[in-house]
Amino acid sequence: MLLQTNSYIVPRDRRMEHARLLRRFRQTLLRLGCDHFEVFEQVGTNWNTGETTGRFVQIMRFRDRKHQLAVQAAERSDPTAQALVREFCELINFPYQQQQGLFAVGFYTSFLRMPPQRTTTATVVEESQGEAAAESPDAIPIQGQQQELTGSDEADGADAFGDETAADAAGDDGSEGVAQGPEAPAEDGEADEASRMFVEDDETLPQQ
Repeated sequence: MLLQTNSYIVPRDRRMEHARLLRRFRQTLLRLGCDHFEVFEQVGTNWNTGETTGRFVQIMRFRDRKHQLAVQAAERSDPTAQALVREFCELINFPYQQQQGLFAVGFYTSFLRMPPQRTTTATVVEESQGEAAAESPDAIPIQGQQQELTGSDEADGADAFGDETAADAAGDDGSEGVAQGPEAPAEDGEADEASRMFVEDDETLPQQ
């Protein structure tokens, strides 16, 4: 599992515009194959929301390097994605933040994986289903030898057998500040670099 993070400052007067832009970009990334995109806002000690700093971090998760490269290629060739990236760079004044070291990109790989855990709700449901199957009174009567079922008795017996089988099968299933600095005009090279900042690799992104 791979993670890419983008950390940056959002001016206080552009927070709402920033939120709307990220919702659009999340939809675009989902369409391009990146199904995990989250955004967090930095707050004060002990998660005190009254002490916001204006800093946000985006988190994108990829299954492996092949998956990341596929999403990256799709983003670079998608006109909608590129338009959103340019809009984002203008909103946060990307050239200025890059010059001042305010924009940071991080790359992470999985280190410790937690084993999958079943939720309490799922466990209770499965146990209830198992008990219902074990206590089911529906069964085909046997006395000495198997009795033949006729008419409505035969239909009732078939229903009981089907319900008990389904119950047994269910029981066995393991199954988002800071004032913006002076505008710094972006050079052509910076514009090209910014247009690829969202899903990038460490060889082409600006180093901090």
